Amino acid sequence: MRLHIVNPLNVNLPEKEIFSRLKYNIHKTEIAQDSLLKIKKIMSAGFQVCRNQGVWGRCGIINITGEKVIFDSGDEIVSASISKFLSSCHSAVFMAVTAGPAIVEMASEAVISGDGGAAVILDAVGSETAESAIEWLNLYIGSTIKKNGEVLTSMRFSPGYGDFRLEYQKLFYEMLQLDKMGIVLTDKFILVPEKTVTAVAGISG
Repeated sequence: MRLHIVNPLNVNLPEKEIFSRLKYNIHKTEIAQDSLLKIKKIMSAGFQVCRNQGVWGRCGIINITGEKVIFDSGDEIVSASISKFLSSCHSAVFMAVTAGPAIVEMASEAVISGDGGAAVILDAVGSETAESAIEWLNLYIGSTIKKNGEVLTSMRFSPGYGDFRLEYQKLFYEMLQLDKMGIVLTDKFILVPEKTVTAVAGISG
């Protein structure tokens, strides 16, 4: 698999999504102006320490059965959901992004200092920034392969969703060489830094 590294990922602060994660509706929730400014200041500080980077690569699909997809890399995914998802595709794209460790450390420091409110905001910043990064990368890959007359699926699947077991994080970790991005895979198949997202999408056309 040929890997494509995108560093940095130029995403914008996903302010609307962060407020949504915090259960605030900026049009309906009443927030005092000084509180709103404080929240936005914490958001901005957290976003500034995010170091967004991504990597992606593609594999040809050799065969798809009821519950198994076999790739030309020799790897396999056993999942009825993924088999159905990729049923009309000739290739698959494996992708990963990370917001880096600093935002997680910043949230942890807020907890230690007793500022739970800031910690929750910073955690939301990290999560939504990573989600924005994977969305950006997804769109970037789509526009890249479109030049060859190919189409990327509108959806993507991440390990841990449905019957796409979390254990497949190991497949992403090895295929995308995530260790070179400073990412660690735990024995419980959790990626560290925490604000790291992986996903697979299909290619047709």
